[in-house]
Amino acid sequence: MPSNFKSPHGSSFNTAVKNGTPCGIAIYSIAKRTGKNPSVVGNSLFRAGLVYRQKFNGHWVFWSVNGKRSSAAKFKPVHTQMWQCFIDWALCNGFCKPEQLKNHIGSQKEFMTFCRKFFAKQFGPATTSKRKRKSAKRTTSRKSTTTRARKSPARKPRPSSVHSYKFPRTSAARKRSVRRYRRAA
Repeated sequence: MPSNFKSPHGSSFNTAVKNGTPCGIAIYSIAKRTGKNPSVVGNSLFRAGLVYRQKFNGHWVFWSVNGKRSSAAKFKPVHTQMWQCFIDWALCNGFCKPEQLKNHIGSQKEFMTFCRKFFAKQFGPATTSKRKRKSAKRTTSRKSTTTRARKSPARKPRPSSVHSYKFPRTSAARKRSVRRYRRAA
């Protein structure tokens, strides 16, 4: 992503990323220090070729081109913030109730196992719809009584570019994810 544009925030962003600060935290601290909106800072860094970006629900999500692994002191607050935001999202959308979360407080593993089913829902529509029941038409004739189901509308074929965002079900992937969360905790 070479660019001729030089961002006024580039040097402080590069220094922060080299020190292991996550991209989002670096952008927010630069924005706070300069009194600008974080999206303005992020777009400036994008035009300079220092970050990649993706629009997600109307907001830009940024990540560094030269990102590197950080220390636990730097990534644990981000991990905690991610879980806090995820729980807030699940409650606000009505996917679960506070009482349901309270019933799974026992251990971190139990809590994460309960919350895992909501991850798939975050990639679908935010509202849930109830399916309409297919009704059957009953016709009678002299000889016998038959039941005919209504024809359901033809389903549109899924484009080949649509991917499933479900969690992997293989035992190897499950073991890896457990180890990853144990390491992070």
